[in-house]
Amino acid sequence: MAAVGRTILIAVVVVLGLGAALYFLGPKTASRSQTLEIERPAATVLARLSSTPVGATVVEGVTIAEAPTTEGDTVTAPVAYAAGGTGRVTYTVTAAGEGSNVNVKLEQDLGANPLNRVAAFTGGEVAPLIAGAASAVETDLNALPNATFAGLQYNVVDLTARPFFYVENCSDTSPESVSSIVGQAVVAIPPVMSANRLSVNGDLMAVEPRVVSNQYCYQIGYPYSGRQPRALLIGKTGETPAGQALRVVYTGEEANVIGQVYDPMDALLGAAHLDNPATREDDWVTYEVYHDDATQAGGSRNREIYYVVPQGVDISALTRIAPASEAAAVPANAPAAEAPATTAPVPATTTP
Repeated sequence: MAAVGRTILIAVVVVLGLGAALYFLGPKTASRSQTLEIERPAATVLARLSSTPVGATVVEGVTIAEAPTTEGDTVTAPVAYAAGGTGRVTYTVTAAGEGSNVNVKLEQDLGANPLNRVAAFTGGEVAPLIAGAASAVETDLNALPNATFAGLQYNVVDLTARPFFYVENCSDTSPESVSSIVGQAVVAIPPVMSANRLSVNGDLMAVEPRVVSNQYCYQIGYPYSGRQPRALLIGKTGETPAGQALRVVYTGEEANVIGQVYDPMDALLGAAHLDNPATREDDWVTYEVYHDDATQAGGSRNREIYYVVPQGVDISALTRIAPASEAAAVPANAPAAEAPATTAPVPATTTP
């Protein structure tokens, strides 16, 4: 009997020893990782991952619990598991030609129970989740515009509404069609305004050139002074956009404006999680002000482009990714009074 007792005691000691070894020496987290090839610039990818909002879903049952932190090319965010428990998701981004590679690592803290730590060797609950997490981030990142916002210069302005006479029109998205519509507006709209005793009070504007069924749709016209007509056979009256806006000065032909302004700005908005990058239909209200001859070959060369900030939207994530610059000079041929003031550090009310 004494021998049996010693055997049981030895077995208990061994089990306790193994448990202690697992507790003190075994892994404290279960983790799995997967590497993705993303056909988007590394800077844009890193910026989007670093601005992931709290509450965002990593994969079903796992959400971002705290704001991510970024160190070099690595983004780390604490996560919460719906079934209980905490952990982290880590994204490591490296440039690969014009695209990037992203390593996605999902971790779960195993707690103090030594038996739970045994699961770390097989990946625990994380193992079946990593494929879904990697697939979700791959879909999200590849929806970004294939563009970089590096070198994009903008400043933040406050805009005051002005009386606006305009006509509505749509054209296909080719530079030739856009230039044709703008050129026709220069010729056709001022006589209609004059016939209604309205005076042109600023440069030609194309408001909200949004994409609908693969067409750009505009409200194109001029700020005006004069009494608002009671009824109009041709055209409408309203107000120019007002509020906070991102302003870019563009000098170049119509054919290059998308690549030099709209794609980089959309990439920046997408990286800051301030716009759905998968579609152009939900873009912010935008408008252009033409400061020279819009009928010349290739369209206006000197213009200002504005992205109007939706009401209640906080642009701090955007300015952290790409800080606003000092206000650029108003393009040639524009009256000096038309230049909006920068809001860095304090917005100043002005008229575009």
